[in-house]
Amino acid sequence: MKNVKYLFAALVMGVTFTSCGDSFLTQYPEGGVLLAEQYEKLPDNLKGSILGIYSKLYEYGGDHDTFGQRGIDMYGDIASGDMAMAKSNYGWFESYERGYFYAYAPSYLWSYYYDIINLANLGAMAVENNVKEILEAVDSEEEPREEILLQGFYYGQILAIRGWAYAGLLNYFCKPMDQLDGTMDEVKAIPVYTETEVKRGDLGAPLSTIAAVYDRLYEDLSQGIDILAAYEKWISRSSKLEVNADVARVILAYAMLNHGDKETIIADGKNAYQIALEQAKAVIDGGHFPLMKQKELLTTGFSDVKADNWMWAEDVTVETSTALASFFGQVDIHTYSYAAAGDTKGIDSKLYDQIVETGWDARVGWFNAGSESFPYCPNRKFYNPGTKNETDLEKVDREWLCDNVFMRVEAAYLIAAEAAWANGDNTTAVSYIKQLCDERVLDGKSDKYASWIAGLNTTDAVKNAIAYNWRVEMWGEGFGLQTFRRLTKSVTLGTNHLSRSGEEISVLGSDYSRYQCQIPSSETRYNPYLATTQLTKNNKPVN
Repeated sequence: MKNVKYLFAALVMGVTFTSCGDSFLTQYPEGGVLLAEQYEKLPDNLKGSILGIYSKLYEYGGDHDTFGQRGIDMYGDIASGDMAMAKSNYGWFESYERGYFYAYAPSYLWSYYYDIINLANLGAMAVENNVKEILEAVDSEEEPREEILLQGFYYGQILAIRGWAYAGLLNYFCKPMDQLDGTMDEVKAIPVYTETEVKRGDLGAPLSTIAAVYDRLYEDLSQGIDILAAYEKWISRSSKLEVNADVARVILAYAMLNHGDKETIIADGKNAYQIALEQAKAVIDGGHFPLMKQKELLTTGFSDVKADNWMWAEDVTVETSTALASFFGQVDIHTYSYAAAGDTKGIDSKLYDQIVETGWDARVGWFNAGSESFPYCPNRKFYNPGTKNETDLEKVDREWLCDNVFMRVEAAYLIAAEAAWANGDNTTAVSYIKQLCDERVLDGKSDKYASWIAGLNTTDAVKNAIAYNWRVEMWGEGFGLQTFRRLTKSVTLGTNHLSRSGEEISVLGSDYSRYQCQIPSSETRYNPYLATTQLTKNNKPVN
């Protein structure tokens, strides 16, 4: 058996893919766009696409709130209210604290995901002639020749990451699925671009329905999982920055959770929740990524890619560090940047109080109390362990080498719990909550914890426990907005917010527009299918 290793370069690849405006179509001749026929002539173009895709996850976007995926994670967590800004001396992220996605954020989100989709499409084109042979190896389970081995492993990643990007767009550019003005088959969402549109030279694409986008991402992710699961017998990923089969399974599971709907059959006679549970369970049962243990809760700083429970992450180096403009720069008071200088971001005070009120939850130690210096900041979640006792700006970390987490296995347990609950299986849901929370109990508080578990005996109690654990366990990791949209719906904020202190925020009624990005005007100008179309806030075209 062959174990082929290859090194992903840390720097952005030499060929830069750009586009006209924010439409991100490869066919425009203006502005140094790489045309499809030019791309086909590049040496090692498939690897170039992969390098470009992964560099986007941590690429500095030109402002100190645009630094790839971890910046996007902050947008959602701040907008949902779970991450509270107490001060804003410099202005970064302030509009989301106020509950608004102003024009710049949608443009950045749109370009971020469609740049990734564009690179994925180019990569898919590079293997087009060998897809049949790639898939034959999956079915036969026989190791293919070396060229196909490498191409198949890349191709599986490309499909998975394209599906992930479409899921991300749906999360930000659509209303919550249970708040749509019509069915998923009726409501328009976003344009879908695949290698087919690139090859044809299409100058844009019309809006696809939400159902069609989900069909696209399901096909990409399910096929990507099959390819990666097969090829991982012969080839290993070189770092956690690359997507593997388990990462792709959690991506698909989370997309299906956000899809929701018990009635619609997605594939193989299963609804979205059944698929979500199946995929999350496969990751958990596979045992490749153990849960973080209770003894590690306050010691790792959520800052090291080597953590066993990290599934998908970036090993930040001197070459890839974005310094001041980074997640740790914006959140960690022990790192020289905005948080240490006074722009503190912390847990919502009412959510913190909920942790205290349980009487058993050791995750209370992740955050300062309201009476401490830097109140409610994540003093033991997301910090540099090397400077964990320093807040003097002259002594805090100035290397900015803390690693970025994109996925932890704990998310799989929460997906499994919520999917089971949504399908009416409270017993299975509680079993997954318990597996996670068994590792989150304060020493000497097992009796209080046992009482809490025993109280999860109604559908509402289980739902509340799931929502609580999404908000606490995954705080600061980009799950806040979708938890708000799916589960909590309305939240009264705590007293430590810069501008919404004590307010009730909601995705219900007219307030939903605060939690949905609108398609950027640049896309409606440059995409000819949208240029003459007026879009409503629900993305329904009106002639």
